[in-house]
Amino acid sequence: MRALLVFSIVILFISGCETSRTTMDTPPPTKPSAAVMDIAPAVAAPKTQEAYAQFVDVRTAFEYKAEHADRAISIPLEELEANLDRIERNEPVYIICETSRRSREAAEILVSKGYPMVYNIEGGMTAWRAEKLPMAKAAAN
Repeated sequence: MRALLVFSIVILFISGCETSRTTMDTPPPTKPSAAVMDIAPAVAAPKTQEAYAQFVDVRTAFEYKAEHADRAISIPLEELEANLDRIERNEPVYIICETSRRSREAAEILVSKGYPMVYNIEGGMTAWRAEKLPMAKAAAN
């Protein structure tokens, strides 16, 4: 009988030392989703000159040919989704248009397609010009 009592105490002791299993009411936190980040033209200008930066002008081809920010490539908003292969997913992408309405739309498209570092240049080319930031003219055809 004494052995049975000792045995019972040992079993209770061992079972009390087990770690209890818990369940989570909510799933584990996931990686935060990307969002469009607004950036001032003066802050964006030096960043667009960096080696891996991508600078995309989403205005019409006509607007781009008239004048554009230095190093910006032209991918009109209407053609953006068909040209995603021209934009590297894992590098910063700076988007500009005339006033930042179209660039905001373009930036949201890129974020929805999985681009994690998308910057909308506030005020667009209007602000870029006003701040006298680097400009380029397209070569005449």
